[in-house]
Amino acid sequence: MLQGLIYMIIGLLGIGFVIFLHELGHFIASRSMGIDVEVLSYGFGPRLFSIYGRNTEYRLSLIPFGGYCRMKGAMDLMKALKDNSSSFEKTEHGSYFGTSPVKKIIIYLAGPFMNIILAVSILTIAAMIPVERISDPAVVTPISSYPSLFPQAVKQPGIEKGDRIISSGSTVFSDWQDIEYFLSERQGESVPLRVQRDGELVDTVLSPLEIEGKPSFGIAVLIQPVIGRSLSDEFLPGDRIIEADGRKIESQLDLYSIESSSFRMLIERGGEILERVIKDSDLPFGWKSSVRISRDPGSPLLYGITRSFDIAVSAVKALGALITFHLSDALSVLTGPVKAAENIGGITVLAFSESAGSGIRSLFQLLAAVSVSIAAGNLLPIPTFDGGQVLICLSEIIRGRELTPRSYIMLQIIGMILAVLIMMLMYSLDIKAYLF
Repeated sequence: MLQGLIYMIIGLLGIGFVIFLHELGHFIASRSMGIDVEVLSYGFGPRLFSIYGRNTEYRLSLIPFGGYCRMKGAMDLMKALKDNSSSFEKTEHGSYFGTSPVKKIIIYLAGPFMNIILAVSILTIAAMIPVERISDPAVVTPISSYPSLFPQAVKQPGIEKGDRIISSGSTVFSDWQDIEYFLSERQGESVPLRVQRDGELVDTVLSPLEIEGKPSFGIAVLIQPVIGRSLSDEFLPGDRIIEADGRKIESQLDLYSIESSSFRMLIERGGEILERVIKDSDLPFGWKSSVRISRDPGSPLLYGITRSFDIAVSAVKALGALITFHLSDALSVLTGPVKAAENIGGITVLAFSESAGSGIRSLFQLLAAVSVSIAAGNLLPIPTFDGGQVLICLSEIIRGRELTPRSYIMLQIIGMILAVLIMMLMYSLDIKAYLF
């Protein structure tokens, strides 16, 4: 329980920092638009201490999980409501209610924009950090060699079982992981390859195939059947599987293609042959892989942009399912804020235990996902959210007149009710995660 609490606090601090940067975006835009900001606070609740600048109180509050930006205008709103005015007249200098709808739109979009900039920036930095990676030899097979594993009736004539892929043009591959990334960037293209086959170098072409309506290159990696880690005392790291179910085993795919649910196998350990039994197809071990230090191939900035875009698409789909009442689709991908914070903290601590580089990369990738999700969520068309405020401003531009103070208050109340309902739904996910 204590460990989970520590993870949760670490995650909440990270999420809080992202939320504060969102509010900082509003602050910068407000000041640039000539609107005074009365309070910029890091955290919520009682004030711990403040620094006073020009027209702004910079505050550190007790609960450091977020922040807020309070623009000048409360007195104008109270006066307009008291006078039952139909518009905001004679506003104070620097008041939010005395500026144009266009400037307001810029202010509201500045928060999500700051989140996107943050995500792209930290993902770009993450892509530049070298980390330890699993590395498997670039020995491959066409999937047609294993019809029981890959039942699709496709063939890849450019590749033979046991080929070692060396390069494509000027790109030399260190391992299978390099090839996976290279091919993922060339979906639908024919790729020239140089392979080592029976001790000779052979030039060939890897052509895309259509499998179940999607482009694929129709190849798979072959990994030596040597155990690297085990959950059972019957298997030790370094054990080599040489036979299973009466068949010779030369790769992991040979073992996976066995259709029997229970079978006997022979393993080699220090020159000795031992017999083991597998029950119900449960393999209590993983394969031995090498580790190498590397960073993401390709442009770090391009990675930051494309990864942020992918996160945004996923967030928009989840939020779209939520507001269209496809709750089962939305709830299958959404996580409650408390559980999300615990996951962020736990994954980050685990990654730091491996190396500083892995920890920083993991933290940055998780915070980028949070940042993009906050941007997407704030653009929902709910009055108290940035997206709702932008719609209000657009309606004022189209109608040619501003919202009345009373209408403004009514929309804010409706928005607060909707926001509370959304938060209750999100926290219900936490209740479900921890109690059921």
